[in-house]
Amino acid sequence: MQEEPDDPDMLARFTAWRSASGLNREAWDTMQRTAGLIARLPPANTGDWRNVPRYQAPRWYRRPAARAATALAVAACVALLLAPTALLRLQADDITGTAETREIALGDGDSARLAPKSAIAIDYAAGQRHVRLLAGEAFFTVRHDPAHPFTVTTGAVRTTDIGTAFDIRRGANDVTVAVREGQVRVEGGTVRAGGVELGAGEILTIGPETARRAAIAPDHIGAWGQGLLAADEEPMGEVVDRLRPWLGARVVMASPQAGRHVTGVYDLTAPEEALRAVARAHGAEIHHLSPWIVVVR
Repeated sequence: MQEEPDDPDMLARFTAWRSASGLNREAWDTMQRTAGLIARLPPANTGDWRNVPRYQAPRWYRRPAARAATALAVAACVALLLAPTALLRLQADDITGTAETREIALGDGDSARLAPKSAIAIDYAAGQRHVRLLAGEAFFTVRHDPAHPFTVTTGAVRTTDIGTAFDIRRGANDVTVAVREGQVRVEGGTVRAGGVELGAGEILTIGPETARRAAIAPDHIGAWGQGLLAADEEPMGEVVDRLRPWLGARVVMASPQAGRHVTGVYDLTAPEEALRAVARAHGAEIHHLSPWIVVVR
């Protein structure tokens, strides 16, 4: 558009793309804000990146004995990692693998879309409408029925719908509930006594010590179901956490920039390219130590 501002065909295609969805409009507005900020930055350190040394394995790792000990340690870690996975499969009614999503009909007009590396247990017996999110993330679309409320239990957190479409993500130390349509009530964990009601465009992150409530563009909620990861001023470490289920390798964050905020819309059909784009936002680099381990530094 900058090169050919008078091209009517290009302008028509751009206008159609921008009006196709709210997510596209958000992406365009974000790009404009970002471009405006970049334009005002002084070019004080544009050549510094050329002097950054390339990563080399530490000297201790180059010795055969050290490599052998490392291999044994990795094997022990793999054994420890497989045990929880086997237990999860025993508990779950549905489970997804790396980069796999699945649409599940729960019954009574309710449905769930599982994100990669996620698992749920379903209990619709005796008139109940209860789901346990055992791992990962799920987007729920449910029919409101006051006589038979729909509930999702995620560890100590309990979410009850009030006629809605909402997303729940279970992290290592927190639970995040975000509402696209309608309302939900969230209770348990560090949520205040009596619970919290969330409406469309609200997100609640329940950590081990506090619960944080914020606003979010409704179109961003569950966007992973359309192959997009939308980040709006989120810490880089948290965005990488959301990318992990889409990547075959284990991602290790070794960057002091992990707390710096990232804004963008990333293509989950190309998760490695998305990871590189997130890393580039703050000058981090991607290093493949093996087909199974990637380090962001």
